[in-house]
Amino acid sequence: MILNQIKLYLVGVAAFLLTVFGVYLKRSGRKEAENEQMRRRIDAMKTAKDVRDDVESDDFFVDRARRNWVRSDDER
Repeated sequence: MILNQIKLYLVGVAAFLLTVFGVYLKRSGRKEAENEQMRRRIDAMKTAKDVRDDVESDDFFVDRARRNWVRSDDER
C-alpha cells in the first residue's frame, strides 16, 4: 500500500518536472528564434544604410543608372 503511494508520488513528481522542463525548452527555443529574427533585421537595416550611403555619396549615380538601366529613345 505504501509502496503504491510512493510510486504514484514519484510519477506525479516526474510528470511535473517534465512539464516544467518542456515549458523551459519551448521558451528558450522561442527566445532563440526571436534573437535570430532580430539579428536578421539588424543586418537588413545595416545593408540598407550602406546602400543609401553609397547612393547619396555618389553624385553621378543617377546619370550612370539612367545610362545603364533605362532605354534611350533610339533603342525603343
